[in-house]
Amino acid sequence: MPHDPTVTLLLVLWSRMVRPAAVVGITLVAAGWALRPLEVAAWKAQEGWWPKEGALGVAGAIGQGGAFAQLGGFRSLAADLLWLQANACWERRDLAGTKAALVLVEAVDPRPMVFWLNGARMIGYDMAVWRIEAQGGEEAVPAAVRRRLEVEQALAAAAHLERAFVHHPDHPLLHIEIANLQLQRLGDLSAAAEHYRRAAVQPEAPFYAARIYAELLRRLGREREAHDWLVALHPTLPPGNPYAMADTVLARIREMEARLDLPPSSRYAPGRD
Repeated sequence: MPHDPTVTLLLVLWSRMVRPAAVVGITLVAAGWALRPLEVAAWKAQEGWWPKEGALGVAGAIGQGGAFAQLGGFRSLAADLLWLQANACWERRDLAGTKAALVLVEAVDPRPMVFWLNGARMIGYDMAVWRIEAQGGEEAVPAAVRRRLEVEQALAAAAHLERAFVHHPDHPLLHIEIANLQLQRLGDLSAAAEHYRRAAVQPEAPFYAARIYAELLRRLGREREAHDWLVALHPTLPPGNPYAMADTVLARIREMEARLDLPPSSRYAPGRD
């Protein structure tokens, strides 16, 4: 008997679309049930937590052991779902909901760097704005109070990033993010410079980290150190890579030598041992 083309088409659709969708649906339901005890515990952990007690020890307060073990191979999927939840709460400017979701993401799957970095930006910048708005906005909140809220959130974001080093030791992007908080929120130039230095010496550091470290040294009044740093850096930069900006680094060296009034014998000569 010849095959009915309609039946054949239905079988193909089932194989390629319906069955995979059903599997995904079952997976999401299973992950949802596994996440229920975590979600309840996370909300309880929020009571009185932020910012009086800081962000330290929150993952422990949730109780990672038995509950997370239920996720098994679904950890990555569960973390992705929680990250979507964090973003939905962020869009609504839901402070408590965003914090709870970020805590769970961190505890469920600490491997993706994007969770740590974007979470820190939510904590350090956005949440400060939300807290100020909750008190009436910039015009109604005294400058000293606004500053206190900004500092509290910046410190909480830095603590969030410091916890990431447990899973990503000395990752340059973590150091850079902490350095930017030090620069933009906390006003600690020395701490920012140190984190940029620690980022720059990592094998996978972006080229700009070393240049910014030199600029921060200059702003700190340590121009000779900045000069020596760039002199050591320049020979390591691939000349054909536009991100390395070898010509720009050489130009900065020349500017520093002029300001320092270095004699010709002490000036950098590329290619000279």
